[in-house]
Amino acid sequence: MLSPPKRSTKEFLDTPGQDPEELRSLLNAIRRTNRRFGGYRLVLHYLRQILPALSAQPVTLLDVATAGADVPRAITAWARRSRVPLRIVALDLSEDILSLARRDLAAHPGIALVRADALRLPFADRSVDIVICGLALHHFAFDDAVRVLREINRVARRGFVVNDIVRSWSAYAGAWLDTRLLSRNRLARHDGPLSVLRSFTLDEFTTMARDAGLEDVELHPHPVFRIALVRRPTITRDAAARPRDRPIASVPR
Repeated sequence: MLSPPKRSTKEFLDTPGQDPEELRSLLNAIRRTNRRFGGYRLVLHYLRQILPALSAQPVTLLDVATAGADVPRAITAWARRSRVPLRIVALDLSEDILSLARRDLAAHPGIALVRADALRLPFADRSVDIVICGLALHHFAFDDAVRVLREINRVARRGFVVNDIVRSWSAYAGAWLDTRLLSRNRLARHDGPLSVLRSFTLDEFTTMARDAGLEDVELHPHPVFRIALVRRPTITRDAAARPRDRPIASVPR
């Protein structure tokens, strides 16, 4: 078997009523994973390609299923250094998670937190310049993940960057070792390997994008078992696709 069987067991991150300190520790573990294993680099890689093509100032950016809002904070730090005017909305369904994120965002007034469901984004069609969504699709069953992609595509005026884990035995082994060697948090030790088992294979990501009716979406492999689904602004797609950025697949309608 090329990949482990898919699991549907709920993660602690999706289960209300967790101890606040344990939940904060889990969010810190997610932040460490994004920092150590390239989550921030992946998103910024595409934003550097996409943002120069956008004439609207400031650019509006929505982060769907933001969890602790660590990715918006990393983007804000980069935007300040690069003098890129951004207005960021970070969205999550969990009030427990958002209450913890609010404390960490006190020093980041450019990020607004919103409680809402990724399955029903509370924004008009094409109302946000760029939408991002990281390590979140695997929290949904396949059909719901398709709905999330439809919603992201609906509200994204210029493009989006969605990334997640590719389900494989190697990814599972890496997540198991990482959470055992680098974390003592019981929630992280449960959710890390389970995240891989809940995620999707490359073929499933391709089918998901097609079922969502996405047009001109590229699938790019990234290190540490990640994949990115990217829709670029039309005028930058050819110019931005350098050889190392060429997709492993373009999803047909």
